[in-house]
Amino acid sequence: LRRLAGGACRWGTGRANYHLDCSARDDPHCHRIHHSAMQFDAVWASLAFGALGCLLLLACRRRGGKDLPKAMRRLVVVEPNADLALARVVVEEEAPLPVLKRGQVLIKVCAASINPSDYGAWRARSAKGEYPLPTGQECSGVVVATGGGVSTLGLLGRRVAAFPGSGTYADYVACSAWRLVCLPGSVALADACEFFINPLTVVAMLLTARAKRAKAIIHTGASSALGQMLCKAAPGFGVEVVHVTHRQQHVEMLHRLGATHVLNSSSDSYGGQLDEKIRALRVKLAFDCVAGDSAGALVAKLPPRSTVYAYGRLSSSYLSAIPVIDLIYRGKKVEGFMVTRAFAKLGLGPLGQLRMLLAMQTIKRELQTTFATEFADVRLEEAYERVVAIDPERPGAKSAMNQKLRVVFD
Repeated sequence: LRRLAGGACRWGTGRANYHLDCSARDDPHCHRIHHSAMQFDAVWASLAFGALGCLLLLACRRRGGKDLPKAMRRLVVVEPNADLALARVVVEEEAPLPVLKRGQVLIKVCAASINPSDYGAWRARSAKGEYPLPTGQECSGVVVATGGGVSTLGLLGRRVAAFPGSGTYADYVACSAWRLVCLPGSVALADACEFFINPLTVVAMLLTARAKRAKAIIHTGASSALGQMLCKAAPGFGVEVVHVTHRQQHVEMLHRLGATHVLNSSSDSYGGQLDEKIRALRVKLAFDCVAGDSAGALVAKLPPRSTVYAYGRLSSSYLSAIPVIDLIYRGKKVEGFMVTRAFAKLGLGPLGQLRMLLAMQTIKRELQTTFATEFADVRLEEAYERVVAIDPERPGAKSAMNQKLRVVFD
């Protein structure tokens, strides 16, 4: 090239060696060499991008799934019923494995937590009306196959916590790659089966309290798995919690976890103690998971312009005893509370999603401490009977508090 340029060009120092910097700008040899260099640059760029595209296509193809069985077991609702004891919930022994779509992974389930929101689907008929209906919302397990796509890269063989939304009471479940979290090796796989629902609800409650500049909140159902997480997480958010439970042994347990304000709703002095806590801590926010008369009692006790969030139905499917005068003239409110809507309210669009991602990173770091749960393990075949035994709406049922069930698989 130097010979062809006849000395009119010199090597450039700022780019690749084939690019020339001409001192004789009108020299036709120099222009010809510049043109050849630009063509050379374009060819190499095209080859590089083409090779990258081929590698990406190879990496994004379907992977795994060669040694999988042709059928699996899963728990399904055949006929729901308001009385769980009368619902038809059975184990299908020869259910087909999920067919993966692009962007999905297949998870071999290790454990799946049982939440009240899970067996709520056993009571009421699905809006879609599709039966038998697979149940279970979250789980932990190992990725054994991928459906292809950029989002599934590097997931084959990974230990994950997942939130498919349905069908986790099964040997295998399909899940979008965007709805799972890879777990560190220090976390026991079965213990990560409750990564999403309760931990994210706790973080959403505390972020909601912070957004409303509330220094203290009331929480009922305080001895539940979620209540224990809230007890441990609240100090880190600078929020005091008045924990309300219904048994004295639960009061002692919460004190051992570090709770300062714990009330026994079955005590004769409960009403006066609650009034005292509300005045001393200036409480204007409450989260109720008991339903029935519980929310109404809180509305009556709280000062004007307070809010009671209903997020569960441990005692009843209905709210009652809510003073209408308080709603009309004192500006009090009763609202439903669901974790996805709560994060959406905490930030518009991507900001709300970012808050949720940051919350999941916090949960991941503290999964073995703040958000740890003690489980009672059940097999798939006995899950339905165990849930019926603790159904809070069944007369004579055992307390659902402190009994966190999870379905475990081989």
